[in-house]
Amino acid sequence: MTMKTNKDERNRVFFLFIVIVIWALLIGSALVKVQVVDYNKNMAHVRKQRTRTFSLHPKRGAIYDSKGEVLAISVKAKSAFLSNKNKQESLQLFKRIRRKLRFHRDSNKNWSAVKDITRRINAGKSFIWIKRKLSDDEYEKLSKIEIAPESKSQLNFLEEYKRIYPQGAMAAHVLGGVGIDEQGLAGIEFELDSLIKGKGSTVEVLLDARKKRFSQEFLTRPVPGKDIYLTIDSAVQFFVERELKKTVLKYKAKSGAVIVMRSADGAILAMAGYPVYKPGAICDTSSWKQKNRPVSFLYHPGSTFKIVLAATALEKNVCYPQQVFNCYNGVFPVKNQTIYDDHPAQKLTFEEIIIHSSNIGAANIGLKLGKKRYYEGIKGFGFGAETGIRLPGEESGILRHVKNWSGVSVAFLAYGYELLVTPMQMVCAFNVPASGGYLVQPYVLARIAGEGPIKRKSARILSPSTSSRLTSIMSRVVKLGTGKKAQIEGIEIAGKTGTTKKMKGKGTQRKYYVSSFGGFFPARNPRVTIFVVIDEPSSAYYGGEVAAPLFRVIAQKLMVYLNIFPELYRENEVRI
Repeated sequence: MTMKTNKDERNRVFFLFIVIVIWALLIGSALVKVQVVDYNKNMAHVRKQRTRTFSLHPKRGAIYDSKGEVLAISVKAKSAFLSNKNKQESLQLFKRIRRKLRFHRDSNKNWSAVKDITRRINAGKSFIWIKRKLSDDEYEKLSKIEIAPESKSQLNFLEEYKRIYPQGAMAAHVLGGVGIDEQGLAGIEFELDSLIKGKGSTVEVLLDARKKRFSQEFLTRPVPGKDIYLTIDSAVQFFVERELKKTVLKYKAKSGAVIVMRSADGAILAMAGYPVYKPGAICDTSSWKQKNRPVSFLYHPGSTFKIVLAATALEKNVCYPQQVFNCYNGVFPVKNQTIYDDHPAQKLTFEEIIIHSSNIGAANIGLKLGKKRYYEGIKGFGFGAETGIRLPGEESGILRHVKNWSGVSVAFLAYGYELLVTPMQMVCAFNVPASGGYLVQPYVLARIAGEGPIKRKSARILSPSTSSRLTSIMSRVVKLGTGKKAQIEGIEIAGKTGTTKKMKGKGTQRKYYVSSFGGFFPARNPRVTIFVVIDEPSSAYYGGEVAAPLFRVIAQKLMVYLNIFPELYRENEVRI
């Protein structure tokens, strides 16, 4: 009996041993499968649960004016995102967030964002942006939202860079602006985006068991963008924009543009367009306001183009200042067209034609000059091509090839019709006599941090003697002719007015005009060249009435700012 009992016990022990061995083998094989065979898959799953990988934008380079004043800079800002592990909890949390950020139906943009976030929550997306680049006030409000530790939906924050423009709307069309992902959208921000934006980074964020971020690690390091320095002088830009706005509002004009250029080398001290916008709000700005009028506004230059005619005729020795032309008492038929003068005259000298802006006289100079020579002169001044200022949206204008000119083209081109130009092309043309006969390339980019000097183009197109004679004629335009309202006592101004009738649709009763004035000063030792354009002014429209006074106001302020002193006449000299 005893022997049988011992045998049964041994069998039970053996059976138990076998079970334990099998159980151990099963556990061991499971551990081998988990820790060896499926190691990579399991680790990937763990990493997915506890990490998030983001691509972050680098810090964009700053933009400075010519005096080192900051025009654009990137600063750190928080961006809010939702970790969505439970739809119902996320929707409830989002309601609380909406109340803090005041996402209401009264804003189309906000309500669109609400719908998009709600859709992403319901779609089960695990990572959802709530709002990028929060203001300090917004971050403070959101960071105070209390969320239960055990909640499967959490509100987290990442640090990004936010572009700010300390000067507000100033120089908006030069600067442009950036999008939410720090990409350049317009202006110099777009033109030099590859230099300014730098290279982004990849960061891995580690989350704890409650889905709260507890650390982050850079997988690739960011490379900040390069700082750039512009030729723009903030002080000059400020008062040019202010005075342009006053003129546009005074005459209830559609728009306007002013360019201030340093005569010696083509550096742009100010470039203003109106209407304006805030670069920081470019995504909410219409294309109409974003339009950079100094480089993209196309129009007939009108009588301001007579300086190109006069320069070409003098340079090619076709005319001389005292040469007399028949002006047909204000009515001149050319082929099947008729040219009129507002102030009829029977005869005028070459010089008087420019001073008093006779269209008939200009047409006769053009006819004497001839198609080929005039076309060569216009091309030599750079018309029909971009100036190369390196700003997006620059138009090249429209200049038909001479072989496509009609029998009246020379006559009409003589006083600024049958071609389209930009204000930038015109300021370059006016700068030719100011620079002593050189067509200089305008530039707004002074230098790039860490890089060598930027090469500038220039070409002599007028002789010094032609430049001097043309300057003398342009000075008399301001003293005796259509540009009298640009005069400044004690400073000799050289300039020319322009008034162009715009072509609108048939049946339009109202007449539309473009008023312009270009000039430089001091005439005999030019420091600054300025061009002014006012589009569709009301009540007054002549360039001498609308644009010339704006030129004078800007020139007066520049005199003080640049220490340009009035020239004393001999009778006022004090001898000691």
